[in-house]
Amino acid sequence: MSIRFSKYVSIVSGVGGGAAVRTRDLIGRLFTTSPLVPVGAVLEVNAASEVSAIFGASSEEAVRAAFYFSWVSPNISAPRRLSFARFTPLAAPPTVYGNASVKSLSALQAVTSGVLSLVVGGVPVNLSGISFAGALSLADVATALQTAINGSANPQLATATVTYQASSRRFVFTGGVAGAETFDVAQSGTGNTDVGALVGWYAVDGAIISDGADAQTPAQSFNESADGNNNFGAFVFLPRLTLDEVQAVATANEARNVAFMFSQRVSPEDAATWSAALIDTGGVGLTLDLGLVDEFPDMVPLTILAATEYGSTVKRNTVTNYMFKQFPLTPSVGDTLQSDTYDAQRINYYGRTQTAGQVLDFYQRGTLMGQATDPVDMNVYANEIWLKDFIAAQIMSLLLSASRVPANAAGRAQLLAVIQTGIDQALFNGTVSVDKPLTTVQKLFIEQQTGDPLAWVQVQSEGYWVDGRIESYTTPSGATEFRFVYLLIYAKDDAVRKVEGTHTLI
Repeated sequence: MSIRFSKYVSIVSGVGGGAAVRTRDLIGRLFTTSPLVPVGAVLEVNAASEVSAIFGASSEEAVRAAFYFSWVSPNISAPRRLSFARFTPLAAPPTVYGNASVKSLSALQAVTSGVLSLVVGGVPVNLSGISFAGALSLADVATALQTAINGSANPQLATATVTYQASSRRFVFTGGVAGAETFDVAQSGTGNTDVGALVGWYAVDGAIISDGADAQTPAQSFNESADGNNNFGAFVFLPRLTLDEVQAVATANEARNVAFMFSQRVSPEDAATWSAALIDTGGVGLTLDLGLVDEFPDMVPLTILAATEYGSTVKRNTVTNYMFKQFPLTPSVGDTLQSDTYDAQRINYYGRTQTAGQVLDFYQRGTLMGQATDPVDMNVYANEIWLKDFIAAQIMSLLLSASRVPANAAGRAQLLAVIQTGIDQALFNGTVSVDKPLTTVQKLFIEQQTGDPLAWVQVQSEGYWVDGRIESYTTPSGATEFRFVYLLIYAKDDAVRKVEGTHTLI
């Protein structure tokens, strides 16, 4: 025996600086009414085949996913993930979509005294004595299970339905009452008494369980989804929305200040009206849609954004001009007069031109609605989405990993250092433009904002100017706290959309 050494020398080991905050994946998000997406949840997939397996190969979700995942950018990059969120324009009952594993009729016929526990509104409802002995098919099993469930006095269960979908090999439960109510299937029983396991209704086994939901407006759906999981960059609604609904979503999106890009299809008949109604609302892009079967040109902005590798440490200048990108789409505009009309309305379209008899089809013009102070180029808007998120994640990582950020010159230096990390990556990927000519008005604006008459020189030559200070402020409770306020001015990455030349022959 001896006195432990730590009484004299005690060393604590740990990894420092490990509290890294994840940056957002600027993937696409599709708002669907399909009950295969649980209410209040986000379904993320990594391949088109996964979407086909969930929704069916001929579904709109699958066709859109195939378009999205199949595109390869000029930088040889492609979207790697896609997300789905539920939109409920009508009140929806709770549902259970059993897993798609093969169901054994003989195993189910062996159930003579099965048990099942359903949790409705947080209250368990335990069913017992369930028998499938007389079932001659899986459809008969569904009928017997529905009868057992309908025997409950719970209103949600008393009029519920159970069906078997042979094409997807799923037993499907649909509650009897539409509206917001939590629902779950609790594990119970063993062997041939465990009805939940035999019909594939446990979430751990791949079942899709969704709570009931009240009716939502598209704007409510967007806000709830973005608040619950903001891991996306651009979004579309699969159901066709009215102009009033689009305006409401666009307004809600604009209020988030360059956080997401709203891509919306518009018909030729509605183009002028919708343009006039939305022209001053930032962050929404209208794309002309001829209503062709299985063609969704509104997917173009989502696809390009998701394929942009902002975080690459190998590829330089990965930011992308949304114009001139080619997709397997039918051109919607092939006439100069039409093109000029839609350009003036700031309506995007898949257009056709030709030279030497060669037809060239590509997306045009890659612009968003918005006022003079809004970024209206899709590429500039997308770049700012990324840069804001990247810098915010760097700052939060510092706040979480450091013992403290002091409210003095040292703290200011720490915060500027992590902001510089974002700026350096922005210079690498092309978000920040170096040696960009500035107009006199821009130079004067930079001087006014910074108080430095030569700040514009740095913006023009290096691409950016940044500074910050720590200041005190009073909280609503009357306490004094400190905050860091910084200003970053950078030259945005504009893209060339036209080339004009003069040939002078001597």
